[in-house]
Amino acid sequence: MLLLLEVGFRFVAYRKDLNTIEHIEETSNIPHAGEKVQLGRIIRLSKNPRIIYELIPNVSVIFTYKRLKRNQPVTTNSYGFRERTVPINKNPLSRRIVGIGDSLMFGWGVKEEETYLSILSELLNANDPALSWEVINMAVPGYNTVKEVETLKEKGLQYKPDIVIIHYCENDFNLPNFIREQEDYFALNQSFIIKYFSGNLKRIKMIRAPRRSNGIHFENDLQKISEQYRDMVGIRAYYRAMKELQSLSIKHKFDVVLLAYEPSKNIKKISLQLGFHMLDLTPCGRSMPLNKTS
Repeated sequence: MLLLLEVGFRFVAYRKDLNTIEHIEETSNIPHAGEKVQLGRIIRLSKNPRIIYELIPNVSVIFTYKRLKRNQPVTTNSYGFRERTVPINKNPLSRRIVGIGDSLMFGWGVKEEETYLSILSELLNANDPALSWEVINMAVPGYNTVKEVETLKEKGLQYKPDIVIIHYCENDFNLPNFIREQEDYFALNQSFIIKYFSGNLKRIKMIRAPRRSNGIHFENDLQKISEQYRDMVGIRAYYRAMKELQSLSIKHKFDVVLLAYEPSKNIKKISLQLGFHMLDLTPCGRSMPLNKTS
């Protein structure tokens, strides 16, 4: 009887978490227009466990940047991207660029029109008026490469991109800024009956990812990371994600441009092996093609 009750309470916990995911739109704590917020107030759980969290659609807030000591307006469209809404249906005369990345591409500390993808869109349309260049900025602060490629699969491919820009930075090997916290329904070292009646039953939610010993970067030691996130962290996870991006580029016929600030030899090697265009963003702003002409 106790065994049946234990199984029943585990199922109850699972159903509660599933209900939370199914009704994300209703449970999101949407900030008021013009409210001063930090990152945690403009993101919500994603239904996709590989994405973990995403920007809340249709928000218009003042994003506060403590480290930079400056505030900037941030607006998201109906798809949860920081850019003007681009229709899903593609015009034959349009060329599309989808950007996947983290806070650097998102535009941490700058206005939307000051992000480099917005500037790129203006330059392309000014210098190539025969075509309509549409740039979709799908970057979210705190993402790593695994989450970026997963976001492209779930949300970006529907735009039929001609070019996908992925921005690499050193924290792409680490955990993302936020992870899910939820019960382990199969754990044998705890009783869900006791947890339920003692009020200690967790509900699925987002929490800050653990940081490394330096207190700055998020964890990348596989031995210190929950098993469910180990395949998202480290150079091997990065390579698998980039290999998947290569397969997607072949299947959906788009070029990949990798932007990297002082990339390591491993990053250059992977880019060369996969046949991606690569721009090395050196401190002086010089762009250097590694293996192809972009």
